[in-house]
Amino acid sequence: MKESKAGSKNKPAEKSATKRPSIADPKRASGEPESPTQPATSGSNPQVAVVDHHPQLPAAHGKLGVFGGPKDRGIKPDDKLGLPTGPHGVYERVRSLNPNSFYCAMRWNYHVEHLTPEEVKRWWANKKLLVTNAKNGSRVVVRAVDYGPHENTGLDIAISPGAAKALEVELGDEVDIALADSKAPLGPVW
Repeated sequence: MKESKAGSKNKPAEKSATKRPSIADPKRASGEPESPTQPATSGSNPQVAVVDHHPQLPAAHGKLGVFGGPKDRGIKPDDKLGLPTGPHGVYERVRSLNPNSFYCAMRWNYHVEHLTPEEVKRWWANKKLLVTNAKNGSRVVVRAVDYGPHENTGLDIAISPGAAKALEVELGDEVDIALADSKAPLGPVW
C-alpha cells in the first residue's frame, strides 16, 4: 500500500523524482481553506469565498490519499490538525495520530451562513464519514480530524493507513464518501 507524504506548511514543495504527491494543507495551522473560493470576474481582483447554507461534504466521490501517524515524515513534528478533535477542543498534532485508527481529512468549506469559521471547524471535528472502496465494496467509518489533502494533489480525501488497509486501497484509488451515523463505531463495516 502506498502512502502519500504531507508537505511543509511554510516552504513550497521541492520537485524531486523520488517525492510522492503531498496531501498536506500548507494553510493547516492557520485553518484557512485553500479551495472553497471562486475566481472573481477580473484577473486582478481577489477571490471571493463561496458561502454554503449549511456544512456539507466537499465531495461524494473521489480519489484517496493516506496520511498521519508518527512515520509520516512529510510533516513537521509540531504540525497541528486542522480540526479541534482533542479533549476540550484542543488541536492535536498530526504525528500523534495512531496510524491504525480510523480518521480522515477533506477540504471542508469553513464559510457557512450564520457560522464563524471556528464554529464550522467544531461542527466537522470528529464527524463520522463512511468511505467505500468503489472496486470491492468494502467500507469503513472514519472520523474527521484534518483539512486536506492539498488540491494540487488531485486527491479528494485522505485517510489513515489503518483505514486504507481495511479498505484494500492505494494512493489515488476511487472511493465513495458519505456522512455516517454519529453512533456508528469507527472501523470496518461488515
